[in-house]
Amino acid sequence: MLKKILFCLLALFIVNAATSCAAKMFEEELNVVFMYEDEIIAVDTVTQFKNIKSPELGEAYIPDGYKLFGWTALNPDSIRGDDPNISSKYIGNGKMVHYDDVDEYAVNTTVILRPLMIDKAEIPVVYHYVVIAWYDKPATSGVDAALMEQLQNSLYSYLRNNGVSEEDIATIVIRGYTGNVGTSCGQIMEDEDVDIMLGWGSKDNVTSTGGMKEAMIKETVSLKVGEKNRTIHRLTDKETAVYVYEWLQSVECTSIFA
Repeated sequence: MLKKILFCLLALFIVNAATSCAAKMFEEELNVVFMYEDEIIAVDTVTQFKNIKSPELGEAYIPDGYKLFGWTALNPDSIRGDDPNISSKYIGNGKMVHYDDVDEYAVNTTVILRPLMIDKAEIPVVYHYVVIAWYDKPATSGVDAALMEQLQNSLYSYLRNNGVSEEDIATIVIRGYTGNVGTSCGQIMEDEDVDIMLGWGSKDNVTSTGGMKEAMIKETVSLKVGEKNRTIHRLTDKETAVYVYEWLQSVECTSIFA
C-alpha cells in the first residue's frame, strides 16, 4: 500500500511539473518599450500571467499648457482631446499594463508606447457648479460617507433656498479620495477639476507631503472634525467655488462635523 501511495505521489509530481513547463513553453511574451521622443524611458516584458507598471513621467517632460493622459501604442498625434473614446486609447501614467492592452499592437513581439499629451485648449471643459474633494480616510480625517451625505443634503437645501437652479445643483460633484496624503493629492492634481478640498491637513502638509504647489492653494481655513484639527482648502477662484467655500465655514455646515 505504501509503495502504491508513493507511486501515485510521484506520478502527480511529474504531471504537475510537465503542466508547469508546458504553460511556460506556450506563454507568449511581449517586449514593451516606453519612449519619449527619441529617449527610451523604460523597457520591460509582459505576458498573459505577468503585468507591469508603466513608468511615471514627471512635470519636466510635460510642455506648458499640455495635459499628460498616459501611454499609448497609437500615434499620439492622431488622438484628439474631444475624442469620446479617449479613455480606451491610453494606459494611465504609472498604471498597470496588461498583455491584452498591448498584444494587438505588437510588431515582432515588441510594442512601443509613447506618452499621450494633449493641448489643454483642445480638451472639453465639463461644467460643474462646484467640485468638492473630501479625504476618505476616516482614521486620519474623521470624515466619512455619512457625514458627507449630511453635508450634501444641507448644501443642496442652502443653495435651493438662495435661488440656485436645479440644473446647476445637478452638476455638483462631491468626490472622496483615499490613500495617503501623497496619493490622494496626486489624484486631485491629475483630475484637475477640484475646487475645494475638505478634511486634509494644513497647507504645509498638502504641499510638502502631498506634492501640491503652494500657488494651487488660494485660501485655507481650519475645520474641527470631532477632536481632529482638519482644514478646508480652496483651489480655484471660480465665483461658485468661493460662494460654497464661504458656506462651508458657516455654523450650519461646521455643526455637522462637531
